[in-house]
Amino acid sequence: MIEISFPVGAVVTPPVDEIEIMLAKIQKNLTLASEVTKVAHEKSEELVEQKVEEKKELKEAVVVAEAKVEEVQHVVESMEQKVEFYQVKMIGSGVDTAYQEVSFGGPIYEAYLNYVEEGGKEDFEYFRLYIWQQK
Repeated sequence: MIEISFPVGAVVTPPVDEIEIMLAKIQKNLTLASEVTKVAHEKSEELVEQKVEEKKELKEAVVVAEAKVEEVQHVVESMEQKVEFYQVKMIGSGVDTAYQEVSFGGPIYEAYLNYVEEGGKEDFEYFRLYIWQQK
């Protein structure tokens, strides 16, 4: 049998303090938690800024859409007035419009609508006689 012997006190193990180890782990966890919280706050602020910007853009889009709706309503009202005007003209010319409401259509009228959308100011009769040219 081989005996291995060490002199007493030759190997000294440092005392292990379990409380110190636990405190070090807790300190490490607290540091990580504070870093995570800091990152979460930064991301939250960025998200809030992004949502505020999106809301601002949506409000601007709503204003633009409302302006377009008003413009379309104005064009529709203008067209209704012109239809009524031509109904009166037709009645004055002896054409009975009571049976069927006057409705404009066809390639000339579609060209006239495009003309009005592009800013044309003349009425349909003037457009038909002097501006529109059939291709």
